[in-house]
Amino acid sequence: MRDEKTIIHLKFQSTLHESELYKIAEKRKEEFKKVRGLLSFIYHYNEETKTIGGTYIFENIIFARAFIGRFMIEGVGPRYGIIPMSLKIDIAQIKEELEFNFIHSN
Repeated sequence: MRDEKTIIHLKFQSTLHESELYKIAEKRKEEFKKVRGLLSFIYHYNEETKTIGGTYIFENIIFARAFIGRFMIEGVGPRYGIIPMSLKIDIAQIKEELEFNFIHSN
């Protein structure tokens, strides 16, 4: 259980404009390289709901929980102008992962 890859999905609405959020995310790329146990990160934005989010995959749940702790305590969350009541965080261990390589024909 402790050795299973773990996914964190978080989403929120922000007081900041999309372009400001993108700049912050760009600056954080170097920080992400130093996050212990982080395997992958996906940044996303929903135009209709003005909801921003991230999906993170960690080596295990220990690294995932440590990341969430730093996200809240070190003030990373407030940098994004998070509207507190809109923040949603889901953490789950990956039970099965399928990779697809599609061949496109013209």
